[in-house]
Amino acid sequence: MRDCRFLGRAVLLALAIVSPNAGCWRQPPNTAPVTFNRSAAPKISAVLTTDCGVEIDDQWALTHLLVSEEVDLRAVITTHASSIGFSSATSAQQAAELVARLSPSRVSSHPPVVAGSDVPLRDATPSPENAGVELLLRLSRGFTSSRRLVVFVIGAATDVASALLKDPSMENRVTIIAMGFDDWPSGGDVFNVKNDPLAWRIILDSDLPVVVGSSAVAKRGLRLTRTEAAGLMRSHGRLGEYLYTLFDRWVTQQAALVAQMVAPETWVVWDEVVVAYALGMAQGREVPRPRLQPTLAFVHPETPRRITWLTQVDTERVWDDFTRKIDLVP
Repeated sequence: MRDCRFLGRAVLLALAIVSPNAGCWRQPPNTAPVTFNRSAAPKISAVLTTDCGVEIDDQWALTHLLVSEEVDLRAVITTHASSIGFSSATSAQQAAELVARLSPSRVSSHPPVVAGSDVPLRDATPSPENAGVELLLRLSRGFTSSRRLVVFVIGAATDVASALLKDPSMENRVTIIAMGFDDWPSGGDVFNVKNDPLAWRIILDSDLPVVVGSSAVAKRGLRLTRTEAAGLMRSHGRLGEYLYTLFDRWVTQQAALVAQMVAPETWVVWDEVVVAYALGMAQGREVPRPRLQPTLAFVHPETPRRITWLTQVDTERVWDDFTRKIDLVP
Protein backbone atom coordinates (compact mmCIF):
# COMPACT_ATOMS: atom_id res chain seq x y z
CA MET A 1 0.00 0.00 0.00
CA ARG A 2 1.28 3.44 -0.93
CA ASP A 3 2.43 5.64 1.95
CA CYS A 4 1.17 9.18 2.38
CA ARG A 5 3.97 11.66 3.14
CA PHE A 6 4.15 13.36 6.51
CA LEU A 7 0.65 14.58 7.13
CA GLY A 8 0.18 18.09 8.46
CA ARG A 9 -2.50 18.84 10.95
CA ALA A 10 -4.70 20.32 8.25
CA VAL A 11 -4.49 17.07 6.27
CA LEU A 12 -5.17 15.12 9.45
CA LEU A 13 -8.50 16.84 9.89
CA ALA A 14 -9.33 16.40 6.24
CA LEU A 15 -8.55 12.68 6.37
CA ALA A 16 -11.09 12.33 9.13
CA ILE A 17 -13.90 13.14 6.73
CA VAL A 18 -12.76 11.26 3.65
CA SER A 19 -15.21 8.70 2.35
CA PRO A 20 -13.90 5.11 2.49
CA ASN A 21 -12.28 3.79 -0.66
CA ALA A 22 -13.57 0.76 -2.45
CA GLY A 23 -11.71 -2.55 -2.52
CA CYS A 24 -10.88 -5.52 -0.33
CA TRP A 25 -8.10 -5.49 2.21
CA ARG A 26 -5.45 -6.93 -0.09
CA GLN A 27 -5.89 -4.16 -2.65
CA PRO A 28 -3.96 -0.88 -2.35
CA PRO A 29 -6.41 1.90 -1.46
CA ASN A 30 -6.45 5.30 -3.07
CA THR A 31 -4.31 7.56 -0.87
CA ALA A 32 -4.35 10.72 -2.95
CA PRO A 33 -3.68 13.84 -0.84
CA VAL A 34 -6.70 15.70 0.43
CA THR A 35 -6.78 19.48 0.65
CA PHE A 36 -8.17 21.07 3.80
CA ASN A 37 -9.01 24.73 4.34
CA ARG A 38 -6.65 25.63 7.18
CA SER A 39 -8.14 29.08 7.61
CA ALA A 40 -11.39 27.45 8.70
CA ALA A 41 -9.67 25.59 11.57
CA PRO A 42 -6.46 27.30 12.73
CA LYS A 43 -6.17 25.01 15.74
CA ILE A 44 -6.89 21.37 16.43
CA SER A 45 -9.77 21.19 18.90
CA ALA A 46 -9.07 18.15 21.03
CA VAL A 47 -9.84 16.05 24.10
CA LEU A 48 -7.26 13.75 25.69
CA THR A 49 -8.31 10.45 27.28
CA THR A 50 -5.43 9.09 29.32
CA ASP A 51 -4.33 6.70 32.06
CA CYS A 52 -1.85 9.34 33.21
CA GLY A 53 0.48 8.04 35.92
CA VAL A 54 0.63 4.39 34.91
CA GLU A 55 4.10 5.17 33.59
CA ILE A 56 5.74 8.29 32.14
CA ASP A 57 4.65 8.53 28.51
CA ASP A 58 1.25 10.07 29.32
CA GLN A 59 2.92 12.93 31.19
CA TRP A 60 5.27 13.61 28.28
CA ALA A 61 2.43 13.55 25.75
CA LEU A 62 0.14 15.71 27.89
CA THR A 63 2.91 18.26 28.40
CA HIS A 64 3.61 18.40 24.66
CA LEU A 65 -0.07 18.98 23.91
CA LEU A 66 -0.39 21.69 26.55
CA VAL A 67 2.59 23.68 25.29
CA SER A 68 1.58 23.40 21.62
CA GLU A 69 -0.29 26.45 20.39
CA GLU A 70 -1.50 24.39 17.44
CA VAL A 71 -3.73 22.42 19.81
CA ASP A 72 -6.79 23.72 21.68
CA LEU A 73 -7.05 21.05 24.38
CA ARG A 74 -10.64 21.30 25.64
CA ALA A 75 -10.46 18.63 28.37
CA VAL A 76 -8.47 15.79 29.90
CA ILE A 77 -10.59 12.72 30.68
CA THR A 78 -8.78 10.12 32.74
CA THR A 79 -9.40 6.42 32.47
CA HIS A 80 -8.57 3.20 34.29
CA ALA A 81 -5.86 0.62 33.81
CA SER A 82 -7.88 -2.22 35.25
CA SER A 83 -5.29 -4.90 34.53
CA ILE A 84 -3.04 -3.37 37.20
CA GLY A 85 -5.76 -1.96 39.47
CA PHE A 86 -5.12 1.68 38.50
CA SER A 87 -8.14 3.94 38.91
CA SER A 88 -9.35 6.89 36.89
CA ALA A 89 -9.35 8.99 40.07
CA THR A 90 -5.64 8.32 40.64
CA SER A 91 -4.99 9.20 37.01
CA ALA A 92 -6.97 12.43 37.38
CA GLN A 93 -4.85 13.43 40.36
CA GLN A 94 -1.65 12.80 38.39
CA ALA A 95 -2.91 14.73 35.35
CA ALA A 96 -4.12 17.66 37.45
CA GLU A 97 -0.74 17.93 39.16
CA LEU A 98 0.97 18.07 35.78
CA VAL A 99 -1.43 20.67 34.38
CA ALA A 100 -0.81 22.83 37.47
CA ARG A 101 2.94 22.83 36.76
CA LEU A 102 2.48 24.74 33.53
CA SER A 103 2.58 28.51 33.62
CA PRO A 104 -0.70 30.28 32.83
CA SER A 105 1.36 32.72 30.77
CA ARG A 106 1.92 29.88 28.29
CA VAL A 107 -1.36 27.99 28.66
CA SER A 108 -4.07 30.63 28.57
CA SER A 109 -6.73 28.46 30.16
CA HIS A 110 -6.06 25.13 31.74
CA PRO A 111 -8.37 22.38 30.48
CA PRO A 112 -10.55 20.64 33.06
CA VAL A 113 -9.36 17.25 34.27
CA VAL A 114 -12.27 14.85 34.79
CA ALA A 115 -12.21 11.22 35.93
CA GLY A 116 -14.00 8.76 33.66
CA SER A 117 -14.82 5.09 34.06
CA ASP A 118 -13.01 2.85 36.53
CA VAL A 119 -13.90 -0.46 34.88
CA PRO A 120 -13.91 -1.84 31.32
CA LEU A 121 -17.14 -2.46 29.43
CA ARG A 122 -18.83 -5.78 30.20
CA ASP A 123 -21.30 -5.75 27.32
CA ALA A 124 -22.37 -3.50 24.47
CA THR A 125 -24.14 -1.02 26.72
CA PRO A 126 -22.76 2.26 28.03
CA SER A 127 -20.76 2.16 31.26
CA PRO A 128 -22.42 3.62 34.36
CA GLU A 129 -22.93 7.37 34.24
CA ASN A 130 -19.72 9.30 34.75
CA ALA A 131 -18.56 12.83 34.21
CA GLY A 132 -16.01 11.85 31.56
CA VAL A 133 -18.57 10.40 29.16
CA GLU A 134 -20.95 13.30 29.70
CA LEU A 135 -18.20 15.86 29.08
CA LEU A 136 -17.02 14.12 25.91
CA LEU A 137 -20.55 14.02 24.50
CA ARG A 138 -21.23 17.62 25.43
CA LEU A 139 -18.03 18.84 23.79
CA SER A 140 -18.59 16.72 20.68
CA ARG A 141 -21.97 18.32 20.03
CA GLY A 142 -20.25 21.55 19.06
CA PHE A 143 -18.65 19.84 16.03
CA THR A 144 -19.72 18.47 12.67
CA SER A 145 -18.56 16.00 10.03
CA SER A 146 -16.60 18.79 8.32
CA ARG A 147 -15.14 20.19 11.55
CA ARG A 148 -14.39 17.32 13.89
CA LEU A 149 -13.28 17.12 17.50
CA VAL A 150 -10.06 15.11 17.78
CA VAL A 151 -10.01 12.64 20.67
CA PHE A 152 -6.56 11.42 21.63
CA VAL A 153 -6.82 7.96 23.20
CA ILE A 154 -3.71 6.99 25.17
CA GLY A 155 -5.30 4.62 27.65
CA ALA A 156 -8.31 2.33 27.78
CA ALA A 157 -10.98 3.40 25.28
CA THR A 158 -13.86 2.75 27.70
CA ASP A 159 -15.26 6.27 27.83
CA VAL A 160 -15.03 6.83 24.08
CA ALA A 161 -16.90 3.58 23.39
CA SER A 162 -19.45 4.39 26.11
CA ALA A 163 -20.10 7.80 24.59
CA LEU A 164 -20.51 6.21 21.16
CA LEU A 165 -22.98 3.66 22.53
CA LYS A 166 -24.94 6.40 24.25
CA ASP A 167 -24.99 8.64 21.19
CA PRO A 168 -24.07 6.81 17.94
CA SER A 169 -24.20 10.10 16.03
CA MET A 170 -20.91 11.01 17.73
CA GLU A 171 -19.16 9.14 14.91
CA ASN A 172 -20.18 12.05 12.66
CA ARG A 173 -18.41 14.63 14.86
CA VAL A 174 -15.27 13.00 16.25
CA THR A 175 -11.97 11.55 15.01
CA ILE A 176 -9.87 9.24 17.18
CA ILE A 177 -6.07 9.32 17.23
CA ALA A 178 -4.95 6.44 19.42
CA MET A 179 -1.84 4.76 20.73
CA GLY A 180 -2.60 1.05 20.71
CA PHE A 181 -2.13 -2.40 19.18
CA ASP A 182 1.16 -4.15 18.52
CA ASP A 183 1.50 -3.97 14.75
CA TRP A 184 -0.23 -4.28 11.37
CA PRO A 185 -1.72 -6.58 10.20
CA SER A 186 -1.73 -8.80 13.30
CA GLY A 187 -3.23 -6.44 15.88
CA GLY A 188 -2.57 -7.64 19.41
CA ASP A 189 -1.86 -5.46 22.44
CA VAL A 190 -0.29 -5.87 25.85
CA PHE A 191 -1.84 -2.89 27.63
CA ASN A 192 -4.06 -0.11 26.24
CA VAL A 193 -6.38 -2.33 24.20
CA LYS A 194 -6.07 -5.19 26.70
CA ASN A 195 -7.57 -2.95 29.39
CA ASP A 196 -10.84 -2.79 27.44
CA PRO A 197 -10.97 -5.01 24.34
CA LEU A 198 -14.74 -4.62 23.97
CA ALA A 199 -14.38 -0.85 23.74
CA TRP A 200 -12.09 -1.29 20.75
CA ARG A 201 -14.38 -3.84 19.09
CA ILE A 202 -17.19 -1.28 19.34
CA ILE A 203 -15.02 1.49 17.89
CA LEU A 204 -13.73 -0.61 14.99
CA ASP A 205 -17.24 -1.85 14.20
CA SER A 206 -18.45 1.75 13.95
CA ASP A 207 -17.75 4.34 11.25
CA LEU A 208 -15.81 6.53 13.66
CA PRO A 209 -12.64 7.74 11.87
CA VAL A 210 -9.58 6.18 13.52
CA VAL A 211 -5.84 6.82 13.35
CA VAL A 212 -3.63 4.25 15.11
CA GLY A 213 -0.05 4.64 16.31
CA SER A 214 1.06 1.13 17.24
CA SER A 215 3.69 -0.09 19.71
CA ALA A 216 5.86 -1.04 16.74
CA VAL A 217 5.99 2.44 15.20
CA ALA A 218 6.50 4.06 18.61
CA LYS A 219 9.37 1.70 19.39
CA ARG A 220 11.04 2.57 16.09
CA GLY A 221 10.73 6.31 16.51
CA LEU A 222 10.33 7.23 20.19
CA ARG A 223 12.85 5.06 22.01
CA LEU A 224 15.31 6.72 24.42
CA THR A 225 18.11 5.49 26.65
CA ARG A 226 18.57 7.12 30.02
CA THR A 227 21.56 8.99 28.63
CA GLU A 228 19.61 10.15 25.58
CA ALA A 229 16.69 11.32 27.74
CA ALA A 230 19.09 13.30 29.92
CA GLY A 231 20.72 14.90 26.89
CA LEU A 232 17.34 15.68 25.38
CA MET A 233 15.64 17.25 28.40
CA ARG A 234 17.95 18.31 31.21
CA SER A 235 19.16 21.52 29.54
CA HIS A 236 15.60 22.76 29.05
CA GLY A 237 14.66 24.39 32.32
CA ARG A 238 12.53 23.19 35.18
CA LEU A 239 10.04 21.45 32.94
CA GLY A 240 12.72 19.58 31.03
CA GLU A 241 14.31 18.53 34.31
CA TYR A 242 10.93 17.34 35.59
CA LEU A 243 10.28 15.25 32.47
CA TYR A 244 13.75 13.73 32.67
CA THR A 245 13.24 12.96 36.38
CA LEU A 246 10.07 11.04 35.53
CA PHE A 247 11.98 9.04 32.91
CA ASP A 248 14.95 8.38 35.20
CA ARG A 249 12.75 7.27 38.10
CA TRP A 250 10.77 4.94 35.83
CA VAL A 251 13.76 3.12 34.33
CA THR A 252 15.30 2.83 37.81
CA GLN A 253 12.26 1.64 39.74
CA GLN A 254 10.95 -0.61 36.95
CA ALA A 255 14.30 -1.92 35.79
CA ALA A 256 13.15 -5.52 35.26
CA LEU A 257 10.06 -4.50 33.27
CA VAL A 258 12.08 -1.99 31.24
CA ALA A 259 14.69 -4.60 30.33
CA GLN A 260 12.00 -7.15 29.43
CA MET A 261 9.89 -4.84 27.28
CA VAL A 262 12.52 -2.65 25.64
CA ALA A 263 16.16 -2.86 26.85
CA PRO A 264 18.07 -2.07 30.05
CA GLU A 265 17.86 1.64 30.94
CA THR A 266 15.83 2.26 27.78
CA TRP A 267 12.19 3.15 27.38
CA VAL A 268 9.77 4.17 24.65
CA VAL A 269 7.71 7.35 25.06
CA TRP A 270 4.84 5.48 23.42
CA ASP A 271 2.07 8.07 23.69
CA GLU A 272 4.09 10.77 21.95
CA VAL A 273 3.09 9.04 18.69
CA VAL A 274 -0.36 10.68 18.79
CA VAL A 275 1.15 14.12 19.31
CA ALA A 276 3.59 13.51 16.47
CA TYR A 277 0.74 12.76 14.09
CA ALA A 278 -1.36 15.71 15.19
CA LEU A 279 1.57 18.08 14.63
CA GLY A 280 2.35 16.67 11.20
CA MET A 281 5.44 14.70 12.26
CA ALA A 282 4.31 11.15 11.53
CA GLN A 283 3.69 9.23 8.35
CA GLY A 284 0.70 6.97 7.79
CA ARG A 285 -1.23 4.96 5.24
CA GLU A 286 -4.83 3.96 4.80
CA VAL A 287 -5.54 0.31 5.54
CA PRO A 288 -8.81 -1.64 5.43
CA ARG A 289 -10.72 -1.46 8.67
CA PRO A 290 -10.11 -4.67 10.65
CA ARG A 291 -12.28 -6.41 13.19
CA LEU A 292 -10.94 -7.34 16.62
CA GLN A 293 -11.18 -10.88 17.91
CA PRO A 294 -11.39 -11.79 21.63
CA THR A 295 -7.72 -12.84 21.35
CA LEU A 296 -6.95 -9.21 20.37
CA ALA A 297 -5.82 -10.39 16.93
CA PHE A 298 -7.19 -8.68 13.84
CA VAL A 299 -9.31 -10.37 11.21
CA HIS A 300 -9.57 -8.74 7.82
CA PRO A 301 -12.96 -8.94 6.15
CA GLU A 302 -13.36 -7.56 2.65
CA THR A 303 -14.50 -3.99 3.20
CA PRO A 304 -14.27 -0.55 1.62
CA ARG A 305 -13.99 1.02 5.10
CA ARG A 306 -10.61 2.39 6.16
CA ILE A 307 -8.54 3.49 9.12
CA THR A 308 -5.17 5.26 9.09
CA TRP A 309 -2.20 3.22 10.36
CA LEU A 310 0.97 5.12 11.25
CA THR A 311 4.20 3.77 9.79
CA GLN A 312 6.92 6.24 10.74
CA VAL A 313 7.67 9.06 13.17
CA ASP A 314 10.00 11.93 12.31
CA THR A 315 11.95 11.55 15.54
CA GLU A 316 14.22 14.57 15.25
CA ARG A 317 11.36 16.95 14.47
CA VAL A 318 9.27 15.64 17.37
CA TRP A 319 11.98 16.14 19.99
CA ASP A 320 13.10 19.48 18.52
CA ASP A 321 9.51 20.73 18.58
CA PHE A 322 8.96 19.53 22.15
CA THR A 323 12.12 21.03 23.62
CA ARG A 324 11.71 24.31 21.74
CA LYS A 325 8.24 24.71 23.22
CA ILE A 326 9.16 23.83 26.80
CA ASP A 327 11.93 26.44 26.60
CA LEU A 328 9.14 29.01 26.30
CA VAL A 329 7.53 27.94 29.58
CA PRO A 330 8.57 30.28 32.43
